[in-house]
Amino acid sequence: MDHTKINLLVRLQHLDNKIESIVSLQKGLPEEIDALDEDLVFTTRQIESRKKIADEHLKTRSRLHETISECKNKILNFKEKQTLARNNKEYDALSKQIEYEEKEIAQAEIQLQDIVHAIQRAQDIQKKGRQLITENRYDEITEEMMPDDVLQQQLQDLKQQVDLKREELDSIVIETAEDVDSLKKKVITQRAIIATEAKRLLDKYDHLRSGILNNAVVKLNRNACSGCNTRVPTNRHTLIVQGGFYLCESCGRIVVHERLFDEAEN
Repeated sequence: MDHTKINLLVRLQHLDNKIESIVSLQKGLPEEIDALDEDLVFTTRQIESRKKIADEHLKTRSRLHETISECKNKILNFKEKQTLARNNKEYDALSKQIEYEEKEIAQAEIQLQDIVHAIQRAQDIQKKGRQLITENRYDEITEEMMPDDVLQQQLQDLKQQVDLKREELDSIVIETAEDVDSLKKKVITQRAIIATEAKRLLDKYDHLRSGILNNAVVKLNRNACSGCNTRVPTNRHTLIVQGGFYLCESCGRIVVHERLFDEAEN
């Protein structure tokens, strides 16, 4: 095969490497932001869930107090009517009405006590969580143990971190946008040339990069593939030195002499 064709592919890999090098300036910021966003969503859901429970408790307590008040008023009314009862049957009927309303009050008061106990239990659990935080025993803290004020502070801290990371990422993207655009245009041009001159090599290159490999073309380093460190057979060294290439039997990468990368850079 004409060795100039592999030179074209090395040039493409060199351009792709430069783009990846610029993108690496982002220092994993996109992944950090994604992770922070997940924590932000999780913390927000915790706070919203607790607020929903608190709102339901408040609504239920208000309804129960209203029920108790209405029942007491009815009892007073029934007792007034009892004083005017004309016979035992009428008196007994009013007594049953009073008994019913008293049971309604008793049930409402039980439900109110249940709410009080639930609130107290949550407070006790959070108190335990606060104690664990004081003792730096964070690995023992469950979701429900995290105090409300700590959750709110976590939410604010996460929002600030996300904002700062996004500002940093945006700054890097803006600063490198011109270089990346320029390199991408060169890549398009280079790919068009290779598609005409060495389509099979380009297909091999794209196939390798479609997996987990970014560096489809690598240097021969100490007589081994620099991609996976597998030794290259001695009988292929001469071909590589002369400007040819070798397909690594271990990782499938295209191994070339480092001189070709130096030429591509120049």
